[in-house]
Amino acid sequence: MSIVMAILLGLAERYGRRQRDFEKLRVSDGVLVGLGQMLALLPGASRSGSTLTMGLFLGLERDTAARFSFLLGIPTLTIATLVQAKDMLDKGDMWLPLLLGTASTFVFSYLSIAWLLKFLRQQSAWVFVWYRLGLGAALLATIFGGLLKA
Repeated sequence: MSIVMAILLGLAERYGRRQRDFEKLRVSDGVLVGLGQMLALLPGASRSGSTLTMGLFLGLERDTAARFSFLLGIPTLTIATLVQAKDMLDKGDMWLPLLLGTASTFVFSYLSIAWLLKFLRQQSAWVFVWYRLGLGAALLATIFGGLLKA
C-alpha cells in the first residue's frame, strides 16, 4: 500500500494544477477529500497522505491541500483522543500521564504541521513519493526475504 500511495501522490504532484488556494475551496472539495480520507482504513495508507493526495488531484495548492487535510482531521483526532482519555481515566489515577501526553502531542503536532506547511510552500511532495517507494520496497524485501512474517 505504501507503493500504491507513493504512485498516487506522484501522479497528483505531476498532474495536479495547484491553482486554488484556501479561499477557493468548495463544499465538494470537502466531500471528496473526506472520501479520500477513507483510504487510511487500509494498512499502509496514512490519513494525511491520502487527503493531501486528493487535494492535489482537485487542483489545490500544496500548502492549501495540507492545511485542509489537517483541518479535516481535527474532528476525527479529537474523538479518538476523547475515547482513549475516557479509557485511561476509567483505569484509575491516569490523569497526569494523560495530561502530559496530550500537551506534548499538541506542541509537537503544531510544530510538525507548521514545518510541513512551510516546506510545501517552497518544495514539491516528491521527497515523500520517494520515501514511500523506498519504504514499500524495503518492506517487500523484508517480507519476501523471510525476515518478517506478513
